[in-house]
Amino acid sequence: MAVRGVLLDFYGTVVEDDDHTVAALCADVGASVHAPAEVVARVWTAAWRALCAESTGASFRTQRALARESLAMTLRELGSPLDVDPLHARQVARWAEPRAYDDAVALLAELRRRDLPVCVVSDVDDADLEASIDRAGLDLPRRVTSQQARAYKPDARPFLLALDLLGLEAADVVHVGDSVSSDVDGAAALGIRAVWVDRRGRGTAQAERATWAVPDLYGLGAVLAAAG
Repeated sequence: MAVRGVLLDFYGTVVEDDDHTVAALCADVGASVHAPAEVVARVWTAAWRALCAESTGASFRTQRALARESLAMTLRELGSPLDVDPLHARQVARWAEPRAYDDAVALLAELRRRDLPVCVVSDVDDADLEASIDRAGLDLPRRVTSQQARAYKPDARPFLLALDLLGLEAADVVHVGDSVSSDVDGAAALGIRAVWVDRRGRGTAQAERATWAVPDLYGLGAVLAAAG
């Protein structure tokens, strides 16, 4: 079926994520308790995912709040003496300084030429996404955030809001993102064709529910053309 619209993850797909900052924070926390950074990352990721899963509807909390709490939980679990607030401030500061991937800029230009509507679907707060898009100088007026949906991907609500915004059905669009659990699995559960952007070269076996896997966004034009 022809592609009539594109749902697009933002951090890690269109602009660089905070991976380097998070890695540095994990190293600092690990050093404070004589533990490998990988251990800190596992504990922090588990806390983050649990909080996101609980944060829906009336219980929704912003990404900034969950980022701080998940880090505080990590410090407590590992027995770190570090103060959460300076660490959290370093992570939040990185969100406001995104660098757009060159392939994402090229893709957006191609989608405009093809007159394909695009809607960003991002697990981020409204103000942070607006500031990041403006700072990166991108033309992305259609946006759905976790704050608007009051849920985080892979919950269906962000995807459904984006479909409503575009006036399209699940079969009409593709969702493009770099997260297997949030982007690929979340979209596939709704019957949305998912494009996995495997920037780290992890291999297609990591994303069994992806309709397509591409190493970067330069390859997406061909994917969309092949889809009709």
